[in-house]
Amino acid sequence: MRKNAIMSVAGVIALACSLFAVSLAAGATTTGAATTSVDLSITGGTVSGFTHSGGFPLLPVSFTIRNNSTTTNAGDIEISFKWTNTTTPSYEDYLCPQTSSHTLINPDTPACEPGGLGAGKTTGAALIVTPKPGVTSVSVTACAMLIDGHTDPVSRNNCKTVSISIG
Repeated sequence: MRKNAIMSVAGVIALACSLFAVSLAAGATTTGAATTSVDLSITGGTVSGFTHSGGFPLLPVSFTIRNNSTTTNAGDIEISFKWTNTTTPSYEDYLCPQTSSHTLINPDTPACEPGGLGAGKTTGAALIVTPKPGVTSVSVTACAMLIDGHTDPVSRNNCKTVSISIG
């Protein structure tokens, strides 16, 4: 009886060790795999291409974000905005369409999280700014970031600044 109990315990220990070894091997395979990357890039400009404002109080600036990967989807992206010489935009001044439905969503000011972006796909975002009184120029910068764990191998193309002369 005692011999059977020892054999049973030894069998359980052997099974546990073999399962642990298999899980380690699977983990090694996963961590040894190539890191997936998604290269986001961003372009932008003023809506309708205006280059200066003759005092018009609302200045719309539009940006296009592209997933340059041909094979890897970005699970989730964020577009953050910064501005100079303008009043602080309210949440109504952000135009952030959800990537899956193209429905405008509420931003997480000063950013928006439109969702995932498929390989080779683009999405857009825009911000309407109001110049402060007496300024001679304003600028709006938008930066696209991955928030899903992928790496971006070319981060230098993730931000775009649009400048507008006033007066």
